[in-house]
Amino acid sequence: MTDVTDSLNLALRCVVAVVFAASALGKARAPGAFRTTVREMRIVPLRALGPVAAAVPVLEAVLAVAVWVPALTTWAFVLSFGLIAVFTAALASVLRRGIDTSCSCFGASRTRVGPAHLVRNAVLLAATGTGFAASLAAGGPGSVPVAGSLDPAGVFVSLFGAVCLSALVLSTDLLADVFSGTGGAGRRTS
Repeated sequence: MTDVTDSLNLALRCVVAVVFAASALGKARAPGAFRTTVREMRIVPLRALGPVAAAVPVLEAVLAVAVWVPALTTWAFVLSFGLIAVFTAALASVLRRGIDTSCSCFGASRTRVGPAHLVRNAVLLAATGTGFAASLAAGGPGSVPVAGSLDPAGVFVSLFGAVCLSALVLSTDLLADVFSGTGGAGRRTS
């Protein structure tokens, strides 16, 4: 096992933990906004709306922690990949059907679902897929290294990369507004 694989694994565990923790926290702080978004997306039957809106942030919080449990890391990456794939399919469906709604992925938001959200999710799919591969290269479940087994330079680079990638992911709505040229004008007002 190389320091590069260990450093990559650490960075990707950080990304998954930060992104899912922020997502779970944002949804917990604005549960009505997320529930409204799920309803507006028309991807879940109305009878399942409440349970789905309640379960998603719980699952995200569990995955944010599970990625740090050595016996669960590999599976946490797999489940994270699957959850993000489901989110991506939902967003693609919303775009294809022309539904005007926000994502509310990280809490209340008025930025409409757009291509930037698909790009963000593609980055997260790549991160979780690579995390899975890195955890397998580390020997699979139960053998994922902790930060203490890495050299300080590897830890620094891993954490710096994880912070940068996480910040970009968490800033999707802001970046979408800036680069769309709407300056917020494209936001829904209802």
